[in-house]
Amino acid sequence: MVPSGSREALSGPSNPPPQGYGESTLGEVAQSEPVRLPDLSMVFGRRAERLKALAEGHELQGFLSMISAIVVAQESALRALPPGSLPGAAEVAKAKLVRRAPLDPELWKRDGSWRAALSHILAEVDRATLPAPAAEACKALEGVSEADLETLADQFLEGTVPPAEAGKAVFVAAALQVAWTRMAALLDVADLGGGDGDQGTCPACGSPPVAGIVSPGGTKFGHRHLHCSLCATSWRFVRVRCVHCGSTEKISFRNLAGTTYLRAECCESCQGYSKVFYLESMKALEALADDLGSLGFDVLVGEEGFARVPNPFVLGVMEQPEG
Repeated sequence: MVPSGSREALSGPSNPPPQGYGESTLGEVAQSEPVRLPDLSMVFGRRAERLKALAEGHELQGFLSMISAIVVAQESALRALPPGSLPGAAEVAKAKLVRRAPLDPELWKRDGSWRAALSHILAEVDRATLPAPAAEACKALEGVSEADLETLADQFLEGTVPPAEAGKAVFVAAALQVAWTRMAALLDVADLGGGDGDQGTCPACGSPPVAGIVSPGGTKFGHRHLHCSLCATSWRFVRVRCVHCGSTEKISFRNLAGTTYLRAECCESCQGYSKVFYLESMKALEALADDLGSLGFDVLVGEEGFARVPNPFVLGVMEQPEG
């Protein structure tokens, strides 16, 4: 999973960061859209295409092809999703009052539409692309009771997936993403926070980001948006600031020698890190897909003692920070 020679090629910490990436703009927020809600017409289709492209010749080709097939099934499930519920004005006002996201799973009680999405994904996913353990998990989920499905959903949303349930969690995560992405797309962006550039969790659902993408525009160095791991909302976040603890001190960066489209922003205050992708260096970027395509980089950064919240499709396998 780790590219040959990568351990020797991983750069050491650079502090202050080099100006070539624009990370000298410490704590600055470029002018850009504060919050971008997901586009239901393309979110899963674009992700599936990117995963398919990344899979070709990749050391994790089988895994990436499997996730691509699941995302194709997600797109189909989204189109077939039955009507669901959405927070009303009172619920949105309550969330604002307690400074929480309106779709935060701890505040907003999910309806059964996610289970309909799961059934559709299990029926539609191309099982020929699934390795034996995933195929077994897929088959096992078909016989799980509604109550046990809800327990699996709780475990995923709380980040407490047992390793023994990691296979099932992949499909549960996919179904929950479908339900939450649709809800997020139907929100009024004016009801959301997250516009100040200092919020490390999703303003729509309160979930952690899967990665950040720096796009051209705003300042001459561009602007960073974090991308939600659950509902695909993205929101503006300041540069050179820890996503986990908010510190702007003791921030350093890691990257593979010769690689310009990806770096790890590492915080020595909390030992957390997050990935930063650079759109100008890789136009086809899709945050969740490219995060999965660079899992070898996570191994290298983890060996230096840094940790992050795992991608939803490896939760229960990849370690995450405590606390």
